[in-house]
Amino acid sequence: MNSKETLTIYDIAKLSGVSPSTVSRVINNSGYVGPEKREKVLKVIEENEFRPNALAQGLSTRHSQTIGMLVPDVINPFFATTFVTLEKEAQKYGYNVILCNYSNDNETTIRQIEILRQKQVDVILQVGGPTDLYDVPEDYRRQMQKISEQIPLFTNGGTMGDVFNSVRVDDSRAIEEMIIDAYSLGHRRFAMIGGSEKYIPTRSKQLAYLKILEELNVPEENRIICDYDNFDQFGGKSCIEILARDYSDDMPTLYVGINESVAIGACKELMRRGNSVPYDVSVVGFDNTYLSGFSTPELTSIGCDYEEYAKTLMDAMLKVLNGESIDKEILVYSRYTRKASMGAAMGLY
Repeated sequence: MNSKETLTIYDIAKLSGVSPSTVSRVINNSGYVGPEKREKVLKVIEENEFRPNALAQGLSTRHSQTIGMLVPDVINPFFATTFVTLEKEAQKYGYNVILCNYSNDNETTIRQIEILRQKQVDVILQVGGPTDLYDVPEDYRRQMQKISEQIPLFTNGGTMGDVFNSVRVDDSRAIEEMIIDAYSLGHRRFAMIGGSEKYIPTRSKQLAYLKILEELNVPEENRIICDYDNFDQFGGKSCIEILARDYSDDMPTLYVGINESVAIGACKELMRRGNSVPYDVSVVGFDNTYLSGFSTPELTSIGCDYEEYAKTLMDAMLKVLNGESIDKEILVYSRYTRKASMGAAMGLY
């Protein structure tokens, strides 16, 4: 038998009476292994003082123990928080995450994906960008179709189900809860601001927002949507300027920003125009990252539990890497958290 220094998972498998893939799952703590088999493997490992190094482990399992993650804007708190929590979860299983920032540029996306392929990452996670579009660029689709034949692809979006596995956040329940809460506080004129309906996440939020308002019999003219293809504070400010121009005599009392940055930009512009938040108007954002706590007043927000999302995503990735089947779309549900920026309409407490 090999010495401790050269012992491989194949040797462990032979001594344990199990398959090499079972040994790999035990070592990497990935995928299900029955208690009896796990005990056999662990006993052999302990008796032989087996300590796999990272390179040998990668070669023996044919995995590089790396995940490639692409984000359109690493400064955006949602993408940054998603990366940090995924990296923390991945490290529990001996994986590292390579982060690429593609700056919402299609050519850069394709180039970085090719770099990740050359680095032999085990799986690629594409967050935002083309996977959020209803109309996916054809060159991107062709490239991802080609890559998917070699490397498992994941996204947090909802398109290209023939190419990507999707683990996405569903906001519909939380939006319903938020609107009902706002309605109970006396709000009757609503506006969802920012983003563009060409993006699936934006349109999904808009549709959920419109649906619950219709169920509450809110008049159509009071279910305002202000599209603005911008996802930072400037977008929020610009939306308030547009609404002030179009509805100067009858402004909404509740503003729902498509993300936290848009909501904070709107909040600042509303206060600059003499409105008190939440005594005159209320403001809500999406994502519920650390940014909501930096807002004054603290921003009411809708967002997922990022640790839950990272665990769900990592579990799905490991199952695919172990040859197990998963649903093409897996949902993680967001939650509504009322904070200081939500109050009774017109200060009627």
